[in-house]
Amino acid sequence: MSNFEIFAHGESFIPNDYLSSTILKIDRIWHKGEAGHDHPKSSGVAIHLGNGYELNVPEQERIAINYLTKYNDELKELGYYSGVSAFILGLQYHLKIDGSITGFCMGPTKELMECALRVGIEPTFYVTLEHECEYEIEYPKNV
Repeated sequence: MSNFEIFAHGESFIPNDYLSSTILKIDRIWHKGEAGHDHPKSSGVAIHLGNGYELNVPEQERIAINYLTKYNDELKELGYYSGVSAFILGLQYHLKIDGSITGFCMGPTKELMECALRVGIEPTFYVTLEHECEYEIEYPKNV
């Protein structure tokens, strides 16, 4: 599953009430206690922005900046809507690594961070790793 999306959720958030008050196109809705979703203790909504496995990070950031700018006021309303406790812009980063990579860090560009701060959303990078190595990695055993 691609995590290139905006989502808002919370334990006391009532998505159906929110849906009647917004012009945003909501792609996914879930309700607290429903089986089969990632947030069983909350209710929420999600807006799919694209396939994060097919789009590189700079392209995802460009799409996100355009969306956050275009729907600035509507997204602020979502982030501060009654019951919303998490408001996240998810970006997907798929990385092929070899055994020489031991770690890395990443964060949003200045432009994306400025847009996120205006809207009140938290940018989060979901990283998936694909190991490419010609040898088997031996991890230390707990003693």
